[in-house]
Amino acid sequence: MPFNTSSMNLATAFFLTLFLSACGGGGDASNRDSHSSTKPVNKEKIDQADEGSQAPIDSSARSHNAKAALTASNTFSLARTSCGLSGLSVDPALDDIAIDHANYIRYVFANSSPTVFNPHYESEMTDIAEVTGSNNPFFKGRDFSDRLLAADYQNARYSATENIAHSIYYSSVGELAAAEVVAGLMAKSLLAAPYHLRSLMVPKSSLTGTSVVTYQPYGRTSRNSQGYVLVTHASATKATQDRTVAGIFTYPCQGVSGTATALYNETPDPVKHTGRDLRINPIGQPIYINVPSAETIEVSNVKFYDTQRNIEVPIELLDYRQDPYKNTVYALPANEAFILPMTDDLKSCEIARRQDQSQQCGLYGNTEYRVSYEVLIDNKILQQQSFSFTTGEVNY
Repeated sequence: MPFNTSSMNLATAFFLTLFLSACGGGGDASNRDSHSSTKPVNKEKIDQADEGSQAPIDSSARSHNAKAALTASNTFSLARTSCGLSGLSVDPALDDIAIDHANYIRYVFANSSPTVFNPHYESEMTDIAEVTGSNNPFFKGRDFSDRLLAADYQNARYSATENIAHSIYYSSVGELAAAEVVAGLMAKSLLAAPYHLRSLMVPKSSLTGTSVVTYQPYGRTSRNSQGYVLVTHASATKATQDRTVAGIFTYPCQGVSGTATALYNETPDPVKHTGRDLRINPIGQPIYINVPSAETIEVSNVKFYDTQRNIEVPIELLDYRQDPYKNTVYALPANEAFILPMTDDLKSCEIARRQDQSQQCGLYGNTEYRVSYEVLIDNKILQQQSFSFTTGEVNY
């Protein structure tokens, strides 16, 4: 996903390699709340250690870009309120947990090149023992639950979630992207990744803590490369723990604009059941469907239509019937589903991707798509649904 270079007037190569890792933490993924808000996140605390987007940093010193974190938090909060959920308020305690874990990940990648690393865990790894586990100055606990316990975070009992994005940005002329810009792009990409999306749309979530840090990737020059880590947490409270959704919830929903056009990476892989390689053949912005009051749903007669070009986009359904992760922690409940647009035949790229990748960039940018479908609820109630949403700039 490259930085938008249109305002920079540079005929050079910009690449952002984005990695979305498996969601951690507990909580359900039911949705809509009648007490919704349209306000962005209320930033209660600006960290005094706010770093510049390109300034060299000591990898053992605690780092945090508060402006970039606010950009990401606002993106998540506004995505929720746009479809009827409550917004998110910043919790300084949850912020601190996210900051420490983002710095743990930053320290690993600034001082090593791990071949296998799950950023949700702080376990010591044999091949990079010197930068993992308790050898990492930011170690706080093996997993998310341990880190919540170590911080004595009281709202953990009401459910908490963790989502992580890690990016490495390369510029052939050394014009590196501001952390705020990349944070917004990473946030949009998390909202286009099915397993992360459903975690970000838990209706009872009301508090958030987010951190964005930058670093010089191990073995690379600071002039041409920069790494970015986004860690975002959300939790419910005693007052919001029973919030749920009435009827059918979707994201995107009617009127949502500026979504990502493509998904190039997610762990777990949402298209594992198709054998597709997202790095080469991305999919478009998925549609998340959830009916919390139902035991089962069956989505059918889906139409995914480009209103500008008058073309229909093929789709695949992802639900418990096709779920490649049955009987695992990633298993989809029977009352949730995803519509996945298959964009192989679309010529949506506006600039060239890497030479080792085909020219596929998902949905077209700045385009309205109309989605319609039928959903059979508990094998007895059939409802028809239709809405339109608009993509943002093409992401790569």
